[in-house]
Amino acid sequence: MKPPSVGIIVPCRPNCAKVRGMALIEALVASAVLSVGLAGASRLTLHTLQIASDTRQHTVALALALDAMDCHQSDRAGCLLQSTTVVQGTTYSLESQVTARTGLALVDLQVQVTWPAIGRTHSSERLGTPEQKKPSMGQITLHSSRDAVPAWLGVSLP
Repeated sequence: MKPPSVGIIVPCRPNCAKVRGMALIEALVASAVLSVGLAGASRLTLHTLQIASDTRQHTVALALALDAMDCHQSDRAGCLLQSTTVVQGTTYSLESQVTARTGLALVDLQVQVTWPAIGRTHSSERLGTPEQKKPSMGQITLHSSRDAVPAWLGVSLP
Protein backbone atom coordinates (compact mmCIF):
# COMPACT_ATOMS: atom_id res chain seq x y z
CA MET A 1 0.00 0.00 0.00
CA LYS A 2 1.33 3.35 -1.03
CA PRO A 3 1.09 6.33 1.31
CA PRO A 4 -0.89 9.25 -0.11
CA SER A 5 1.21 11.87 -1.80
CA VAL A 6 1.10 15.42 -0.58
CA GLY A 7 0.35 18.12 -3.10
CA ILE A 8 -1.19 15.87 -5.70
CA ILE A 9 -3.95 17.55 -7.63
CA VAL A 10 -6.90 15.32 -8.16
CA PRO A 11 -8.27 15.60 -11.67
CA CYS A 12 -11.72 17.15 -11.78
CA ARG A 13 -14.52 16.28 -14.09
CA PRO A 14 -15.84 19.07 -16.31
CA ASN A 15 -18.83 19.83 -13.96
CA CYS A 16 -16.81 19.72 -10.74
CA ALA A 17 -15.85 23.45 -10.78
CA LYS A 18 -19.47 24.48 -11.37
CA VAL A 19 -20.66 22.43 -8.40
CA ARG A 20 -18.07 24.06 -6.15
CA GLY A 21 -19.20 27.51 -7.34
CA MET A 22 -22.86 26.69 -6.64
CA ALA A 23 -22.03 25.80 -3.05
CA LEU A 24 -20.47 29.24 -2.59
CA ILE A 25 -23.52 30.96 -4.10
CA GLU A 26 -25.85 28.91 -1.87
CA ALA A 27 -23.82 29.96 1.19
CA LEU A 28 -24.03 33.64 0.17
CA VAL A 29 -27.79 33.45 -0.41
CA ALA A 30 -28.31 31.68 2.93
CA SER A 31 -26.29 34.32 4.78
CA ALA A 32 -28.29 37.11 3.05
CA VAL A 33 -31.60 35.50 4.07
CA LEU A 34 -30.33 35.06 7.62
CA SER A 35 -29.22 38.69 7.85
CA VAL A 36 -32.62 39.93 6.63
CA GLY A 37 -34.35 37.73 9.21
CA LEU A 38 -32.11 38.98 12.04
CA ALA A 39 -32.64 42.60 11.00
CA GLY A 40 -36.41 42.07 11.07
CA ALA A 41 -36.24 40.42 14.49
CA SER A 42 -34.16 43.27 15.94
CA ARG A 43 -36.54 45.88 14.49
CA LEU A 44 -39.50 44.03 16.00
CA THR A 45 -37.73 43.95 19.38
CA LEU A 46 -37.05 47.70 19.27
CA HIS A 47 -40.67 48.40 18.30
CA THR A 48 -41.89 46.25 21.20
CA LEU A 49 -39.66 48.14 23.64
CA GLN A 50 -41.00 51.48 22.35
CA ILE A 51 -44.61 50.32 22.76
CA ALA A 52 -43.85 49.11 26.31
CA SER A 53 -42.28 52.47 27.18
CA ASP A 54 -45.27 54.38 25.76
CA THR A 55 -47.67 52.15 27.69
CA ARG A 56 -45.74 52.69 30.94
CA GLN A 57 -45.77 56.48 30.46
CA HIS A 58 -49.50 56.46 29.69
CA THR A 59 -50.26 54.31 32.75
CA VAL A 60 -48.30 56.60 35.08
CA ALA A 61 -50.01 59.68 33.62
CA LEU A 62 -53.43 58.08 34.06
CA ALA A 63 -52.67 57.22 37.68
CA LEU A 64 -51.60 60.82 38.36
CA ALA A 65 -54.73 62.19 36.66
CA LEU A 66 -57.05 59.84 38.56
CA ASP A 67 -55.40 60.74 41.88
CA ALA A 68 -55.85 64.47 41.20
CA MET A 69 -59.45 63.93 40.05
CA ASP A 70 -60.25 61.96 43.23
CA CYS A 71 -58.77 64.77 45.32
CA HIS A 72 -60.96 67.38 43.57
CA GLN A 73 -64.05 65.15 43.61
CA SER A 74 -63.82 64.75 47.38
CA ASP A 75 -63.28 68.52 47.78
CA ARG A 76 -60.36 67.98 50.14
CA ALA A 77 -58.21 70.86 51.24
CA GLY A 78 -54.74 70.94 49.73
CA CYS A 79 -55.56 69.71 46.23
CA LEU A 80 -52.96 71.24 43.92
CA LEU A 81 -54.09 72.95 40.74
CA GLN A 82 -50.65 72.66 39.12
CA SER A 83 -47.79 70.32 39.86
CA THR A 84 -44.84 68.64 38.22
CA THR A 85 -43.82 65.07 39.01
CA VAL A 86 -40.82 63.07 37.78
CA VAL A 87 -41.34 59.31 37.56
CA GLN A 88 -38.61 57.06 36.15
CA GLY A 89 -36.95 59.95 34.34
CA THR A 90 -40.12 61.30 32.70
CA THR A 91 -41.50 64.69 33.79
CA TYR A 92 -45.30 64.83 34.06
CA SER A 93 -47.06 68.20 34.27
CA LEU A 94 -50.47 68.19 35.95
CA GLU A 95 -52.93 71.08 35.56
CA SER A 96 -56.38 71.15 37.14
CA GLN A 97 -59.29 73.52 36.63
CA VAL A 98 -62.22 73.84 39.01
CA THR A 99 -65.02 75.96 37.53
CA ALA A 100 -68.43 76.65 39.11
CA ARG A 101 -71.38 76.46 36.72
CA THR A 102 -73.53 79.55 36.82
CA GLY A 103 -77.11 78.95 37.82
CA LEU A 104 -76.46 75.37 38.95
CA ALA A 105 -75.07 73.84 42.10
CA LEU A 106 -72.37 72.04 40.09
CA VAL A 107 -68.62 72.42 39.83
CA ASP A 108 -66.89 71.29 36.63
CA LEU A 109 -63.53 69.59 37.08
CA GLN A 110 -60.83 69.14 34.47
CA VAL A 111 -57.48 67.45 35.05
CA GLN A 112 -54.84 67.39 32.32
CA VAL A 113 -51.51 65.56 32.43
CA THR A 114 -48.86 66.13 29.77
CA TRP A 115 -45.46 64.51 29.34
CA PRO A 116 -42.78 64.31 26.63
CA ALA A 117 -43.36 61.07 24.75
CA ILE A 118 -39.77 60.15 23.96
CA GLY A 119 -39.26 58.39 20.65
CA ARG A 120 -42.62 59.20 19.12
CA THR A 121 -43.09 61.72 16.33
CA HIS A 122 -46.22 62.76 14.50
CA SER A 123 -46.48 61.94 10.80
CA SER A 124 -46.32 65.66 9.90
CA GLU A 125 -43.08 66.01 11.87
CA ARG A 126 -41.45 63.16 9.97
CA LEU A 127 -41.50 65.22 6.79
CA GLY A 128 -39.50 68.15 8.22
CA THR A 129 -35.82 68.59 8.74
CA PRO A 130 -34.26 67.36 12.01
CA GLU A 131 -34.10 70.96 13.27
CA GLN A 132 -37.87 71.35 12.80
CA LYS A 133 -38.79 68.15 14.63
CA LYS A 134 -40.15 68.68 18.12
CA PRO A 135 -40.68 65.93 20.66
CA SER A 136 -44.22 64.65 20.70
CA MET A 137 -46.19 65.33 23.86
CA GLY A 138 -48.42 62.74 25.45
CA GLN A 139 -51.60 64.06 27.01
CA ILE A 140 -54.48 62.78 29.11
CA THR A 141 -57.49 64.96 29.98
CA LEU A 142 -60.21 63.93 32.43
CA HIS A 143 -63.53 65.80 32.81
CA SER A 144 -66.05 65.44 35.61
CA SER A 145 -68.53 67.37 37.74
CA ARG A 146 -69.40 67.36 41.40
CA ASP A 147 -72.15 68.81 43.50
CA ALA A 148 -71.27 72.24 44.84
CA VAL A 149 -73.54 71.81 47.87
CA PRO A 150 -71.52 70.86 50.98
CA ALA A 151 -71.87 67.23 52.01
CA TRP A 152 -73.10 68.14 55.49
CA LEU A 153 -76.04 70.20 54.17
CA GLY A 154 -79.27 68.25 54.00
CA VAL A 155 -77.92 65.24 55.80
CA SER A 156 -79.97 64.22 58.80
CA LEU A 157 -78.73 62.00 61.53
CA PRO A 158 -81.08 59.38 62.94
